[in-house]
Amino acid sequence: MRGARLLAAAVVIGTAGAGLSALPVQAADPTVVGFVITREDGTSAREAESLVADVVGDVTGRAAVAPGVTAVSVPDLSRTRASRAADVLEDLDGIAQVDLDTRVSVATDDTYFDDQWSLGDVMAVPAWNLATGAGEVIAVIDTGITAHEDLVGRVLPGADLIDNAVVANDGDGRDSDPLDEGDWVDAADLVNHPAEFEGCGVTASSWHGTHVAGLAAAVPNNAKGIAGIAPDARILPVRALGKCGGTMSDVAAAITWASGGEVPGMPANPNPADVINLSLSSSVTCQPFVQSAIDDAIGRGTTVVAAAGNRSTSIANATPAGCYDLIAVGAVSRSGSRAGYSNYGVAGRDLPIFAPGGTAETLADGLVSTVDTGDTVPAGDTYAPYYGTSMAAPLVSGAVAMLRQARPMSPAAVAEHLRDTADPFPAGSNCTGSCGAGILDVERAVATAPRTPGPVSAVTATSADAAAVVAWEPAADPGSGPVSSYAVEYRQVGGDWITTPDLWGSTLRQKVLSGLANGVTYEARVAARTVFGQGPWVTSPPVTPLGLPGATRIRSVSYPSKTSVRLDLQLPAENLGGLQYRVTRAGRQPAKWQDSAVTTRLRVKRLARGVRHTVEVRVLNDRGAGSAATRQVATPVKPGPVKSLRVRRSASKVKLSWRAPTRTGMALRYRVRVGAGTWRTTREPSAVLRRVPAGPARFFVRTRNEAGLGPVRSIVKRK
Repeated sequence: MRGARLLAAAVVIGTAGAGLSALPVQAADPTVVGFVITREDGTSAREAESLVADVVGDVTGRAAVAPGVTAVSVPDLSRTRASRAADVLEDLDGIAQVDLDTRVSVATDDTYFDDQWSLGDVMAVPAWNLATGAGEVIAVIDTGITAHEDLVGRVLPGADLIDNAVVANDGDGRDSDPLDEGDWVDAADLVNHPAEFEGCGVTASSWHGTHVAGLAAAVPNNAKGIAGIAPDARILPVRALGKCGGTMSDVAAAITWASGGEVPGMPANPNPADVINLSLSSSVTCQPFVQSAIDDAIGRGTTVVAAAGNRSTSIANATPAGCYDLIAVGAVSRSGSRAGYSNYGVAGRDLPIFAPGGTAETLADGLVSTVDTGDTVPAGDTYAPYYGTSMAAPLVSGAVAMLRQARPMSPAAVAEHLRDTADPFPAGSNCTGSCGAGILDVERAVATAPRTPGPVSAVTATSADAAAVVAWEPAADPGSGPVSSYAVEYRQVGGDWITTPDLWGSTLRQKVLSGLANGVTYEARVAARTVFGQGPWVTSPPVTPLGLPGATRIRSVSYPSKTSVRLDLQLPAENLGGLQYRVTRAGRQPAKWQDSAVTTRLRVKRLARGVRHTVEVRVLNDRGAGSAATRQVATPVKPGPVKSLRVRRSASKVKLSWRAPTRTGMALRYRVRVGAGTWRTTREPSAVLRRVPAGPARFFVRTRNEAGLGPVRSIVKRK
């Protein structure tokens, strides 16, 4: 049977500096990259590829989408020719259905901002008294993920479902590594791979998947960055977008794999997702193979959440948001009105739910999350504000995780409940009628019948100087909530518990215990309290307060050999845990710290003879490192000869210049003379000589340091 063909595809993703006025207009006819073939029984994937080759003349590869469904890639195929080829293919024996596979591209409408107002707008913070997503898995199908300080402990092993190695930018096709290698596009990409990058321009890496993951489940209360809306959920990163985006066939395969379905050639997913987040969109109506992947995922118990899209049109014109039975998510501004770029609902369909998505690149109007500093490849952790329906979707995905934790529900029940508990749009809103079901209200959605809270989780006690910092996560079962306060007690191990004043406020989950004795071991315990009662105590691991070490001093330096130095050290009297040193050669980047046993006589070997080095020594303990002592050293070796000796003569003077030798020692000097004349000394690698007789002359330069004289270098100037 002939099915609907994909007409366009473009992912809704943003980059810095793209204001709302800069939102791209997505092409009506995106690039065709191949065909998605639904095979009849008895037809193999290889046979399907061969049939396509017979019709179009050339293919560049094939990839599994689902059992019985194969994506076949083709080069340089116009939409008109592709449509005609699809008609021919569907008439062939062995092929049940043919859809066009088109490129999913990354748009540039997101901005940077630095304030989590979105959590307050959807009532996420009070909802943490009821659920935090603990035990739930959120699959982020996107550009992959980078290692980030604010996602430590939140990320599960994922997968890369990008079939095209050029788009994947990792040297291969599908594998079990979801690392975001960077989705930048440079001029060489456009020249060397015109088929893969048709319709794309030069752009830096977006780190879009990492940003979405942070909005969903970044670690809270760790003095870093942000808190995800479902802070105890786990992220399953599934890479389907790379350079210049990706293909809808890869997205469909990612949906199948993430939900626990079979994708030929890929290992089984050991952590099937409870909710799938799709912060991506295409500009076509939902295609049968995409709807099939969504239906199968829902059948496996996975809720599917998709960004509505950023084209200010009906979701009926977008994939995957326009597919049935998922939760489409539109974006609202801080005022509660539909963001001007956001797609919206249509009569006769399940209405999308709306969540904050931002409208501008200001701190007041965007969503900040985890990204990377690199313009191309990953370089370091940072945070940046983006905006778009891509940012609204993970708020709803996090809400789904929290709701499922608090009350196990089917995907259909979850979708209905979130719509039923949504806040109405404010008076005067531009979203009326079939636009949407309302604005996400996490607290209302997660609320349950009255009961006392369960135990808090992840209680930790961190050592400080004469103090300990106790921190914890909210209870997986907070009862009726909201939590009004937390009770915190502490004691020396084996002693009596000491009560401290309650910590009031349900979002404050950290307390400093001061006045403790360094070197004594303590433990703390925490319980949540609501108007309905107190939850059980949860005890922290033991903690021993400890101060930072003091400063280290270098008392004297000696040289046992021509390649080693001995440092006589004065160490601090208390809080010693270990000793570290590093030796950095002059003119080079600081070396790595090396561990050593604690000693007052440290010998450092393997120095370059006569070369100046900087030696640093410090002591450390479990709290950190004390102030380092620094000393410049060089083994006592006569200097080497100067390098690159040059002479330049004018009517009144002669200028000599040279470069310092490799072996300098600590007190390098230069001696200069003309012919058999008198030596003169200088510290600089140059000298100006006046009243030099006309005619040929030989000039001499010799090095000297604390160990003696080095070799002589000379040069003749004939005129």
